[in-house]
Formats: sequence, C-alpha cells, structure tokens
Amino acid sequence: MRAIWAVASTDVARWRRSPVLVAATLVPAFGMALMVVALTYAVGRQPVALVVEGRGPVAEHIVEIIRGSDGFFLVERTAAEAAKDLKAQRVAAVITIPADFDQRVATHDAEVGVLINNVDLDFSDDVRRSVNEAVVEIDAPSLATLGENDLPPGTASGLPNPYRVDVAETDLRTPDVSFLAYQVVPVLALLSLTAGTLVTALGIAGERESGALGVVALSPAPRPALVAGRLLGGTVAAAALLGLVVGACALLGVLNPPSGRWPLLALLLLVTAIGSVGLGVLVGLATRRVTTTAMLGVNVATASFLLGGGFTTIAFLPSFVQGVARFFPTYYAVEGVREVLFYERMPGLGRNLAVLLATAAVSLLVGSLALSRAGSRR
Repeated sequence: MRAIWAVASTDVARWRRSPVLVAATLVPAFGMALMVVALTYAVGRQPVALVVEGRGPVAEHIVEIIRGSDGFFLVERTAAEAAKDLKAQRVAAVITIPADFDQRVATHDAEVGVLINNVDLDFSDDVRRSVNEAVVEIDAPSLATLGENDLPPGTASGLPNPYRVDVAETDLRTPDVSFLAYQVVPVLALLSLTAGTLVTALGIAGERESGALGVVALSPAPRPALVAGRLLGGTVAAAALLGLVVGACALLGVLNPPSGRWPLLALLLLVTAIGSVGLGVLVGLATRRVTTTAMLGVNVATASFLLGGGFTTIAFLPSFVQGVARFFPTYYAVEGVREVLFYERMPGLGRNLAVLLATAAVSLLVGSLALSRAGSRR
C-alpha cells in the first residue's frame, strides 16, 4: 500500500507544482465555463431602441411593459436618433409606439412598429417574442405571464383570456432551470475527463522524458503496486479538482441538487474521472515529451467530450449524431448528472451508472495492461 501511495503522490505533486501542467488541465473546462457565463449574460442583452410617440394611458402601459422585458437592453430614442443608430448597427431593432396608438386601440386596429435588423435569428426572435408578449399583456395579462407563474409541477394552467384559443401549460418541475445551471453540467463532465486523462498522462510522460520511468520499473516494489499507484494518482487529482469546483458552484448557488442527491452526483463524476485514467495511460505512453502529451491529452479529452454530445442537449442533434454519441461515456455522464440535479425521477440512472462503471473498469484494465507491458520492456 505504501508503494501505491508513493507513486500516486509523486504524480500528483509533479502535476501540482507545475503551473503549465495545471493550466493545461484546467483550460478546456475553464474556457467552456467562461463561454457559458458569457452566453448567460449575453442572451437578451442586445440593444433595442424604443421610440415613444403616443402619450395616452394605453401607450404608457405598453411602454411600461416593454421596459420591463428581459428580451433586450432598451434605450429610448427619438425617431431620427433611432434610425441613425439602426443604420450604424448600434441597435438591433427599433420599437415604435405611434402617436395615434390609443385612438387606434379604441377602433381595434392599433399597431406597435417593429423594425428589426434580422441578421441573427436568435436576437430577432428575442425581440419578436418580447414585443408579442407586451401586446398580449394588454388584452390578456394572465395569459402573457403564464410561463412566469409559480405552479406546482404537473399542474395544467388554463387561464381565462379574450381569445378563442387558450394555453394549458404543464410544468414538469419548479422552478425553471437557469441556462447557467443547466450548462455547468457538461463543464463538470469535461473537467472530469481532462483531469483524469492529463494528470495520468503527464505523470508518465514526465518520467519518460527524464528517464525516471525505467528506474521506477527496476524498483523492488511489486509491479501491480506501481501500476495501481499510477492509476490512483490521476483519480486522486481529478477527485480533488472536482471537489473544489463542485464546492464552489454549490456555495455560489449554481448547483443545488434535491435532498439526498449529493452522493449520486459525486459517484457519477468520480467514475467519469476514473474512466479517463486509462485513456491518460495510453496518451502518456504514446508520447515522449510533456508538451506533446499535454496537447494530445487536451485534444483527445475534448474530442471525446464533443463526440459524446457534451456541449449541447443531445436530443436536439440529428439522429445519426445521437447514435454516434451513445458510443462515448460523456453522453451517459452528462445525462446522468442532469437527471440527478434537475429531475424528480431518474429512469436512466441505472443504465448511465452501469455504463460509466463498465467504462471505468475497462479503462483501469487497459491502463494496467499497458503499464505492465511498458514496464516489462524496460
């Protein structure tokens, strides 16, 4: 046991003392986290000019509704200023409340003018949706705020409104999951992959580059202990990193699993990391320099993550991509963690956990065989 821990602690210490190696491990997950945060705060923040020409009570009411929308960043302009800003692309759209708005409301033919630079579908739809909600709220305020009502999960909400068609929304959960919380799941999966892969790979590559790998192979310690120590080092480092990141996310309120789910979350992330350790062994043995190992390890871990559908909800992708993703453990890690965090029931937990455990077992077996053969050739 002492020999196992000695090898494991040596690998972890070598990785921890090298800022370059730590950065190589954290950069993929940190880069994705930064992008998720940027997208979280960028969505709905496109600038839109509001031109208010009508000053009646209904016009003031709809202006108030538009000002409260989270679909855009609103700036109030005159008609001439708004046209100038739109031409210079300083705003994505111009919303105009006409001077005769109240009079035309009385005759049922009022209009809200929307001039959109529809170069981006996502931004354009945000503007359209927000203006449509404002218009609906004039005639049917309860219907306009339907998605914002706090309803018990599984409760349909048909509300009275003056239109011929009602909406009966049924929410599966309360409250809605934020974009940031939903997208932090693949960030954790990517961190599990890169940490397990790179710490193991860099430990092997470092010893190969310095010639210490041959010395270790001649050690009187049993070879199984040396192999187990090498695999344990990557697992310990990955677990420590994940613990720090998950703890920080929990303190910031980004991660808030239902009661009793923390052990399941920890288990899913840990077996994902263990499954990447064997991959780290193969990467470390395939390269001879630490710099090459870092580049190859990052690319291999990231490719596995992307092919497993880690970056997006897999159900939104074409069917053939969904089929390919199911051959990668990332798919089962992301699906399993999202079930644990966000859903009352977890019908896929058994399958996801079984696949990840099997992957971890195969990874350890392959890593052990590869290390044993590499040692026997010394």
